[in-house]
Amino acid sequence: MERIIFSEQGGEHPVVVVEEEHVRCLRFGTGARQSCMDTLAPHRLQLAYTRWMMTALLLHPQPERFLVLGLGGGSLVRFLLHHHPGARIDVVEKSAEVIRIARAYFQLPQPENLRILHLDAADFAARLSGPGTLPYHVAFVDLFGPDCMAGPVFEPEFHNRVLHSLAPDGVMAVNLWSGDRRRFLLARRAITVTCPGRVLKLQVKKRSNVILLAFPHRIPKSRLRRVRKNILPLQQRYGLDFARYLKRLRRTNPDLLAAVTGRA
Repeated sequence: MERIIFSEQGGEHPVVVVEEEHVRCLRFGTGARQSCMDTLAPHRLQLAYTRWMMTALLLHPQPERFLVLGLGGGSLVRFLLHHHPGARIDVVEKSAEVIRIARAYFQLPQPENLRILHLDAADFAARLSGPGTLPYHVAFVDLFGPDCMAGPVFEPEFHNRVLHSLAPDGVMAVNLWSGDRRRFLLARRAITVTCPGRVLKLQVKKRSNVILLAFPHRIPKSRLRRVRKNILPLQQRYGLDFARYLKRLRRTNPDLLAAVTGRA
């Protein structure tokens, strides 16, 4: 049975940490689970959408500079630190309360290569691409409130700034919620108008999560072809069913990925 181990009313919404057996989850009030962690294996991704989101790792040859917009319980961060221990990871979270809870209840490490920034994602994006800024290889955008996607995901300029912070061969992965059709279409359009013809859709199976993969210059079709031929070592390295994710990606984007699937 699920038990509450922390509950606090404050800030923009209530924050609740619950646990059942060895799985601990973060909720905003009585809403959906924002983040979950296996306390016996903290680096493993518990929620389906987080696993599918990691498809982005396949689309850069050597991802070692990451941007994570939205901390939650730190699932993405723990996974990246485990599999890329030497990577530079910048995390942006606007709630000081969420940062504190991630450290206190979700085993969020604090190595030197991890930087946690207490900022609004839109404000952070507005400061990107300054002098001496190293471009990111992969940016993960996972911005949610208690009941819906957060404001920045509906702003084309926000996505444009994040895309411009990437290396030429970088990728931006955005988690969207399709349960509210109107809001989903607005958020999707905010991304597609920023980079037309350079967005791939990945619908998480049996979930309302949709991952959009956007690229600053072009869809890396040659990279996808190489990954398909060498998928087994990548699956073993990360412990994820990448073959399944890529199959879904090809089926969902038949025209954009015609050269990858072998179609004329």
